[in-house]
Amino acid sequence: MNAMEARKSRFFKNMFLSYCLIIILSFLIYSVTVIFEAVKVKENQAVKYYETKAQAFANGMDQQIYSAQNIITNLNNSSLINKLYMTVQMQNPVDSYLLYQVLNDIRSQKTAGDDFNISDVVLMLNKYNKIYTSDEVIHLSDKVDLSVWSEDRLAVTDLNTCLNMNNSQLTFFKKYLIYSGVYQYGSGSERGIICVLFDNQKIEDMLKSALGEARGYAVYYNGKPVIKAGIEDGRIFKQTSQVSNLISYEIIADKDKFGFELSDMGSFALLFGFVICLGYLILAYFFTNRYSSPFEKIRLLVGKDRKEGKNEAEKIVSGVVDLLGERNGYMQQVHNMSPYASQGILHSLILGSDGESGNKEFLTDFVQLKRVFFLAAMVDLYYGERWSKDEAKKAVKAISLLAEQESDEEFKILSYKKDSLHVYLIFNSNNGERLEDKLYEFFDKMKKTLDSRCMVTIGADEVKEELEEISVSCDNATLALEKILWEGRGSIYFHDPRSDCSMNYYFPKDGVKQLTKGMKDRDRESISHFFEEIEKKNQMEFDNSVYAGKLLLSELYVTVVKAMQAIWDQCGIPLRRVDVCPSYRTMDEVIGYYSNLVEGLFIEMDHSEELREEYFQNDMELIEYINKNDRNPDLSLTQIADHFSVSSKYVTALVKKRFGMTYLKYVQERRISHAIDLLKNSSLPLEKIAEECGYTNMLTFRRNFKAIMECNPSDFRGEKTTDEDSL
Repeated sequence: MNAMEARKSRFFKNMFLSYCLIIILSFLIYSVTVIFEAVKVKENQAVKYYETKAQAFANGMDQQIYSAQNIITNLNNSSLINKLYMTVQMQNPVDSYLLYQVLNDIRSQKTAGDDFNISDVVLMLNKYNKIYTSDEVIHLSDKVDLSVWSEDRLAVTDLNTCLNMNNSQLTFFKKYLIYSGVYQYGSGSERGIICVLFDNQKIEDMLKSALGEARGYAVYYNGKPVIKAGIEDGRIFKQTSQVSNLISYEIIADKDKFGFELSDMGSFALLFGFVICLGYLILAYFFTNRYSSPFEKIRLLVGKDRKEGKNEAEKIVSGVVDLLGERNGYMQQVHNMSPYASQGILHSLILGSDGESGNKEFLTDFVQLKRVFFLAAMVDLYYGERWSKDEAKKAVKAISLLAEQESDEEFKILSYKKDSLHVYLIFNSNNGERLEDKLYEFFDKMKKTLDSRCMVTIGADEVKEELEEISVSCDNATLALEKILWEGRGSIYFHDPRSDCSMNYYFPKDGVKQLTKGMKDRDRESISHFFEEIEKKNQMEFDNSVYAGKLLLSELYVTVVKAMQAIWDQCGIPLRRVDVCPSYRTMDEVIGYYSNLVEGLFIEMDHSEELREEYFQNDMELIEYINKNDRNPDLSLTQIADHFSVSSKYVTALVKKRFGMTYLKYVQERRISHAIDLLKNSSLPLEKIAEECGYTNMLTFRRNFKAIMECNPSDFRGEKTTDEDSL
């Protein structure tokens, strides 16, 4: 049968179509995966880009708001502005020198922040007919009632609209981005309004420059849009202001930026996949033609020879034999699998999972454990705390090769890899008395064969005869290796059940308390003494059995974990898993491991303190706490510091930076301000007023009141009554 006839056969067509179907389905799955991953990658990149732009947009606008807030805060604490207000309230004329100082103060606050987007700063006093800016005093026809203006505002508007006026001056009818805040001296009552006027065009130019490829943006105040430009239909990225929880920002990106396009890298992957698909189709045609021919030949043999009588069976067999003569390599694969099967059976024997019903004789023959006696050992490889997987892999391979080389008719040595640093060795011989000597010889040859940096230690069990005990014997060898803890590395340790059964060891009763205090105080000396005491007392006063050592290490791990968790909780550090010290370590190495964990904890504590201080510098929570509790007689620097887990020095610095005065002065002024309100608007006795304001001592109340108001509380109430009578 020629090749053309084979390609026309039904079998050829079915096989080729099957290959084509598999290849095309694979290409479709590949294409869907590529497109999905390309879209996902592009979307992730776009989201990351626009999130960065949204943050830059928010940061730029926040810087403007922060500058305005600083100006308002500084003017609220200005003694010159306070003097101006007191002069106006007493209806005294404002002398030219005071006026010069006030305007200069407003002007200096405007320029202090180097914010070139600020056009002007306007100070308006309640029920007064003059407005003060950084350059001039504007006279109004009527007094301005600002009593309804009791909160901060952000809007794009003009002053005429804000004040419901129709002033012809440029400052009043030109539109600005206006950020306004209440004027109140220190923590006193509301006295007026301070407006910071931003050049609206400059602000919009600044915001557009921060957008990048985004096509729209918006600034919201209290949920209402203040500035809005560009497209509105797109993917929105939001940011909340870091300086005011009433302000939020949005940038809007075109939805097309998140989809798949032919110009993306995914298109090249699809083209590459298409080329590979064509290549596989060509290979499918070639292999279909090759492998369909023998089957077609069988069909022809059966079909043609069916009428030829005697020779029918012979020809069929002959044809099949010819086909099978085309080597398929199956027997070679079976031979190649034999070492892997041997390792699998040895694994079953070591773990004790070979089963009771298995053919024990067949298993032992397969792994060549044919001799009477055997000795189980486990090798520990140690390169120090820093070792590479390649080094360990080479060492394990070298041990396996050495075991093969040292095996002979008298001794058989099998190796089985437990993990990257541990290898089981099974010594098998009819001469049980020589097995331990063979172990020592093999140990010496291992040390010469392996890298000089590698420390080799062996744990071994006694010589045994019953193969069923091989799993228990390997466990005993593992226990013997635990003697590294007290005896050190580089030796062979044999399992002795009589000496390893003691459970006695030393550990401090208040270990968690000691270690927690040392970590909290960062007392490295006391922590070092804690570890050294455990090591010395156990070495000198106890027999150091394997089981006692395991219990000691377990208790040490639990103690370290509990102490670290207590410190994490105190410092506000998220809890996480602490890994136990790796097995088969000397006591010095165990102490070194846990000492490094403690040093890492100290670094975390330092970092946590830095983050906490940085967080509170940008947050008003601490200031709000003082404002809400300023009349509490128990309020103190220490109490505030403990409440927020910061230092008293930090609280003092924050209040000084925010209000330009000490913490004590700030609280006193707020208390006296409340006392003034009560003296003016109530008939409460002075003792009750002092108590309401947070004073437990009348002498302290009078002294603080006089220091701020330059008169006694009783005199202030008398002056108020006289003034009302004169009216």
